[in-house]
Amino acid sequence: MIRIGLVDLDTSHPQAFTRILQAMPGVEVRAVWDGHDVWPDGYDRTFARDHGIPHVCSRLEEMPELVDAAMIHGTNWDTHLEKARVFLKAKKPLLIDKPVVGSVRDCDRLIELQEKYGTLVYGGSSLRYAREVTALREAIGPRTQVGSIVASGPGDFFSYGIHTTEMLQGCVGTGVRSVKPVARDGRTLLAVSYHDGFVALLHLQLPFHEWSLCAYTNQGLRSTIVSIDGLYEPFLQNFVTMLKGGSVDYTLAGPLEAVRVHVAARIALDKGKEVLLEDLPQDAGFDGRAFSEEYAAMKRQQTR
Repeated sequence: MIRIGLVDLDTSHPQAFTRILQAMPGVEVRAVWDGHDVWPDGYDRTFARDHGIPHVCSRLEEMPELVDAAMIHGTNWDTHLEKARVFLKAKKPLLIDKPVVGSVRDCDRLIELQEKYGTLVYGGSSLRYAREVTALREAIGPRTQVGSIVASGPGDFFSYGIHTTEMLQGCVGTGVRSVKPVARDGRTLLAVSYHDGFVALLHLQLPFHEWSLCAYTNQGLRSTIVSIDGLYEPFLQNFVTMLKGGSVDYTLAGPLEAVRVHVAARIALDKGKEVLLEDLPQDAGFDGRAFSEEYAAMKRQQTR
């Protein structure tokens, strides 16, 4: 039996993920701890009762001895490293929900932590492994056979927009060199250039709840729209496969490169010029605490 713990209950993901995991043979959601950034005291106990989770931890440090792995879901990505360290030191694998971290400095620190403790760190966006994305990648082949590709998606620029960037990675891979603004004025359109010369277009903050990919290949036009039905299953199955010692096409460098792409994109849009990922300042990033406070205020408003 693989025992999994939930760290923070801020978004809808802990509930959705728990239902999927509990339906998997040999998997148990065993413990929960919530930092109450979004929900009031007592929410964690109610959540555990409603989902049949036997342990509610009063301190995060209590959880590692109860579980074999953990998932971090906090909306304040600036606290992800601190919480991750508790499990990495205990040699407990982790899934860190998107965005994995929010700054260039934290990208580097997380890599250092993983190398130091030698513990699996998985995570990022479920769209990277969406069935439609996988099918399109297999249909178009390597990006050397792709003339161009457009990845489009909705939501805010970083916390939700990173889904679109990881979806693009799931189709054509990593290796981004630079980001350059193409259009703003209500249309956040960016040219993403790779070290091998490939260029993709990233279209963020669209006013509809839909993700799409459109590739122009030597076989003609290929496109797909990602369905939210069954979106999380491949993402979570990969995590469980790795926990069981199986092999999955994943490295931590992927979701961390997506963070760097968004940091570079914001600077590029502000300055109106191309920005190299290798030139990003260490302190560049997005404010996790501010986002978490805004998210909590939105949830309070919705529940009134």
